[in-house]
Amino acid sequence: MNKVMLIGRLTKDSKIIKLQNSTRGAVKFRLAVNRNYSKDKDKKTDFIEIAYWSDHPCKMHEYLTKGKLVGVSGKIITGSYVDNNNIKKYFTMVQADTIKFLESKKEKAM
Repeated sequence: MNKVMLIGRLTKDSKIIKLQNSTRGAVKFRLAVNRNYSKDKDKKTDFIEIAYWSDHPCKMHEYLTKGKLVGVSGKIITGSYVDNNNIKKYFTMVQADTIKFLESKKEKAM
């Protein structure tokens, strides 16, 4: 089973990745997710890369802005590629199935 559920805030505005010759694309962003407090009460945060594939990525991009609190459910994906210097790079990210907005503009302003 590969299922992930996260709640966190966007660290910066999302980016759109479009496929050539297609309306399909992805909205990519980094989510700051707080960990549970440890015994010594140190606050830890994980920064997790998220990709959400859609036929209309521009619509989600408008709302996925820095500081926005969102819930994400999806799955972990891993992969690799060879960069321009012929070095193999590895990545891990969450491929989102669902994104929920968890606060309104009024709530954040308070």
